[in-house]
Amino acid sequence: MLRILMLLIFSVLIRSEANYFGNLFKCNDILIKCKETEVEIGINNKIVNGLSQICSQYIGIKWSNVTHCELEAIKCLLTQMNGLEVNCENIADVMHL
Repeated sequence: MLRILMLLIFSVLIRSEANYFGNLFKCNDILIKCKETEVEIGINNKIVNGLSQICSQYIGIKWSNVTHCELEAIKCLLTQMNGLEVNCENIADVMHL
């Protein structure tokens, strides 16, 4: 989670377009709201577990398992980053920033 927050802060600092700021704050809000419900819904689900298993095989040592909330925030960030595709490689890149 700290890595995602650092990415959000870094992205805000390097962008100057007003519309872009709102979009990044939206991703941060998604992460915070999701973390609030994590106790009730759990940190993982079948989709996240399946993604982690597939991506671990595809990416290898570079892959770090993600939680449900991290995946939601990453999907938002990738969409804001010129609509990058949500795939194992892009998720791993965001997690390692």
